[in-house]
Amino acid sequence: MTIKAIVCDMDGTLLTADHQISKESQSLLVKLQEKGITLILASGRSYLRLMPDALTLKMDRYQGYLIDVNGSSIYHFDTKNRERLGVMDAEDIKRVTDAFRVFNVEIQFSQDAAIHTYLPESLYALKKRIRGEMKLPEDYPWASGMHGWLCDIRDGYPEQTLMLDLAEAPSICNKITIAQDPHFMAFIAQSLTNIGLEKDYEFVFSDERKLEITKKGVNKGVALDQLLNKLKISQDEVVVFGDSENDISMLANKPYSFAMANALPKAKSYSTYETFSNDENGVYHGLKKLMDEGII
Repeated sequence: MTIKAIVCDMDGTLLTADHQISKESQSLLVKLQEKGITLILASGRSYLRLMPDALTLKMDRYQGYLIDVNGSSIYHFDTKNRERLGVMDAEDIKRVTDAFRVFNVEIQFSQDAAIHTYLPESLYALKKRIRGEMKLPEDYPWASGMHGWLCDIRDGYPEQTLMLDLAEAPSICNKITIAQDPHFMAFIAQSLTNIGLEKDYEFVFSDERKLEITKKGVNKGVALDQLLNKLKISQDEVVVFGDSENDISMLANKPYSFAMANALPKAKSYSTYETFSNDENGVYHGLKKLMDEGII
């Protein structure tokens, strides 16, 4: 057995489209932890949203780790300590919002248990109409998700705040998310080099609708490497699964990195292998491949 750690992204990777871990993947991951392999979940989600799946995988029993909010912190199950690696302060928030307020985009500010959502007038009117057509309750969140203009993620962010004025933006957050329809986000992607912030911030697309921004050097790959160094695990002793741009920093330069069949093309270009999609037990099949080859 040469693999000492398994790293899984969540949305689009370990989780199916209906946000579940398949029985096959769950069973195998628990068995591999029983054999002494460390499990690490690495996600753009907050650790609060990761915790239910982590407990399902018995990571508390086997002392796994959570890399949350694109590498802004690491949660240690053995000590129950959350190690902070980087947050955005008031100056960062002002610089980013000044750059993106000229675009007709939603801006989300993610904290540990809260999301503050800014909507310009046109998007507020659009969402207000959608909420009415869907007959949603008044307390339903205003934030966008992976698949549409509205998404209920109160399981991980119980505090949801709507802002119509950026003067109400918080003074600190873990990450900033820019959201719009996919065609508009493609335009944003083309405009990034002209915005002039790439020297100081990380820009990654978690999906076609969302651009996630953290401080420079705060990403999943940096957090993972820091954790692996602490655990004395080398790059060729870890297997990584991912599907999106925010996984590239983990997938790159790893002998045993897998991109899902549903992964973004850019993520695939940085992985060593490709496995089945998240709805086809891709993580399970990738691990079985390494087990059949005697690597695990």
